[in-house]
Amino acid sequence: IKVNWHWNPYNVPHPPFSRIVSGIAKELSAPFLDKFSAYRMGPALFFAVLAVAVYLWMHELFGRATGLFSALTLVLIPNLFGYAHIAVTDLPLATMWFLTAFCFWKGLGSWKWSIALGVVWGLALSTKFPALLIPAPLILWGHLFHRDKYVNNLFTMISVAPLVMVATQPYLWHQSGLRVLEFLYEGLSRGYRPETNFGIYFYDQVLLSSQLPWYYSFFVVGITTPEPIILLALLGAASILWMREHRNLLLLLFANAAFILLLGLMPGAVLHDGARQMLSALPFIAALAGAGFYSVLVSLQTLIQRSERLRGIQSFKTKVTLILFLLVVFSPALDLYITHPFQLSYYNRLVGGIQGAYERGLEMTYFMEAMTPAFLRTLNEKIPANATINASFATFMLSYYQKEGLLRHDIKITDSQPFDYFILLNRRSALAPRERKLVNGVAKPYVAISLADVPLVSAFDFRKHDGKE
Repeated sequence: IKVNWHWNPYNVPHPPFSRIVSGIAKELSAPFLDKFSAYRMGPALFFAVLAVAVYLWMHELFGRATGLFSALTLVLIPNLFGYAHIAVTDLPLATMWFLTAFCFWKGLGSWKWSIALGVVWGLALSTKFPALLIPAPLILWGHLFHRDKYVNNLFTMISVAPLVMVATQPYLWHQSGLRVLEFLYEGLSRGYRPETNFGIYFYDQVLLSSQLPWYYSFFVVGITTPEPIILLALLGAASILWMREHRNLLLLLFANAAFILLLGLMPGAVLHDGARQMLSALPFIAALAGAGFYSVLVSLQTLIQRSERLRGIQSFKTKVTLILFLLVVFSPALDLYITHPFQLSYYNRLVGGIQGAYERGLEMTYFMEAMTPAFLRTLNEKIPANATINASFATFMLSYYQKEGLLRHDIKITDSQPFDYFILLNRRSALAPRERKLVNGVAKPYVAISLADVPLVSAFDFRKHDGKE
């Protein structure tokens, strides 16, 4: 295990389950895909499972149309769609959180689902540290509404989940107690360590998580999720007041979404990278949007039923469902298409879209996703032989791409002067003042990738400046 299982819990405290899935997916996909795409089949698989789970849950409650709408809503949320293409732990955690809530609900009436709950939560614990908090909203909800039914759920979460957590993490097979405590310490301390507490660009200020306003997590989710989905999710939450038959379930969805967003108020919370840390709330928001869709649909069908003229339309319920479906999903689908493959840079119209968010001083890109294969191909085509490039804080990323054969080997990469070309990823929280001035100044970039006229990554020719600004 020591030889083959590389682990550094201080800097990377995330457990390995999602990486195990990606590794298996990579091996299975290797004959058909390049190594990057093959490894990313892991998060794509998690995303597919999440979409199916959303469909099944909402279909069971509200019918097929609402199930399909909820699953499609999930796919059309830009941050979820974007992270389905990136092999990090956040989308797998969102999937496992939603599956755990689903199994908890099903486990109220079936001991088999209670066992599934223990397994699923154990895998969630093997995915990312915040999974430790999943039981909080579930047990509170269960005790308030089903205190006579959730004992099997509680039992398997106490007995089965820890076994699954240890079994799926070879690092915990030895000195298990000590290493579980280490896992808890490293997860809790990240918000207090300078090397893991990154700056956040918020209204032209670089702030730490502890300096952000209390509403930050709600704000970021609200401005990076398409407006129709937000509106329907709010309606779905409000429908708790009149949907008596489904009130308890809607409260479960709402409690999970709210709890995840409220975690941003906890001491030691880390909130860098846009909506990434709140990604687990988004499937519950999609489900609430499905409830809002169902509420609107029932209201429209009731109104039409009262009209003798409209009531005579053949298959009017199906037609109303289809029209409402298309009206709601058109705008998010168009936004998703326009922003591809930069969904992590999406902002909705509440802040003026992408351009408005940039002018207001919000972070535009942060995860190196702007350095696309097309951008690297352009560098290979346009940069002269044996030129020297510097990429500021992202130099390590270009070194990695060169090692993997995506950047020409004759190009010299340096993190100091002199250099011929200066490449800047427009993550303003990481840029020095002079670098921000260069990105937004009058100098024309040699190569650039932009979205809605906002620069995401730019390469500047410094040869005529002798490496100086």
